[in-house]
Amino acid sequence: MRVVLVGAGRHAMIHLLAWRKVPGVQVIVVARRPERLAEVAAEYGAETSTDLDAALDGADRADICTPPDTHAHLARRALAAGVPTIVEKPAARTVDEALALADSAGSVPLACMLNNRYSKLWRRARDLVRMRLIGDPLISLWPVLADNRRLFEAPDFRADAARGGGVLLDGAIHLIDLIPWVLSQPLVAATPWLGHLSSQPPAGEDTALVSFEHVGGVAQLIYSWSVPHPTRLPAATLIGTEGTLLVPRSAKLPFELIRDRETIEHGMGEYTNMSRNDLGNAIARFAEDPAAAAAETWEQAIAAQTVVERCEAAANTGICRVEL
Repeated sequence: MRVVLVGAGRHAMIHLLAWRKVPGVQVIVVARRPERLAEVAAEYGAETSTDLDAALDGADRADICTPPDTHAHLARRALAAGVPTIVEKPAARTVDEALALADSAGSVPLACMLNNRYSKLWRRARDLVRMRLIGDPLISLWPVLADNRRLFEAPDFRADAARGGGVLLDGAIHLIDLIPWVLSQPLVAATPWLGHLSSQPPAGEDTALVSFEHVGGVAQLIYSWSVPHPTRLPAATLIGTEGTLLVPRSAKLPFELIRDRETIEHGMGEYTNMSRNDLGNAIARFAEDPAAAAAETWEQAIAAQTVVERCEAAANTGICRVEL
């Protein structure tokens, strides 16, 4: 299988290493800057090219791992060559671009890298909720606190909101996809706050706090890349009518279910032997069955990005609450 990996940045190299774990895969890295490709060839021993159309000729899969404002253009070229394509999140810079891209795909599979859906940690969390171990979800907390202030400095694309958006689009979109998926509850309304705690415009927001409403409960998302001394909180705290579930940040750790003042630990169950590398799992799924990966991720990515855009519009216009 010949795979064209478009992009040569830090995250693209993580994709490269994941692709190399798929048996029988040959990867060619395509980027614009010859000097960067020379570094990639030296460090990773990878085949490289600056000619995307030539690389796509005869390719079996394409992986677009570039800044969001380039996704639609580059993916369209791969799809026009008839190559099944997966795009890093977000699907495109805007929902309208993503919808137009899907229209141009025709019958060629088009997927989005919602790799958390292939995490054994989140699959197990979803199953435990579906088993009603916490009863009906009432309140859930979803924190991501990190010190990634360097990402908002030029020449990184995140220093320009027109290119990459802010943390809501570039990072929290994963949780916006996960919250209704794990809780099995569609989101019906949101109250967002977006701000710059350390970055400055034209960079997008570095911190987002959104209260989501679903039937019978609320979910609180806080996502910041501007926390000087981040702490390791649970990946999620799910509070229901019958108990509280603490979702660990590592699949090496157990889930903690608190009921009647007693803590019960739960392991990974049927996912015990599943790889902890959710990105690798997502890439392996796309490699094996791109049509299935497309069905599992593309519309879901559009739905999450639609929520992002509604929240951005509400925050920018000073609206406190928006129905979804």
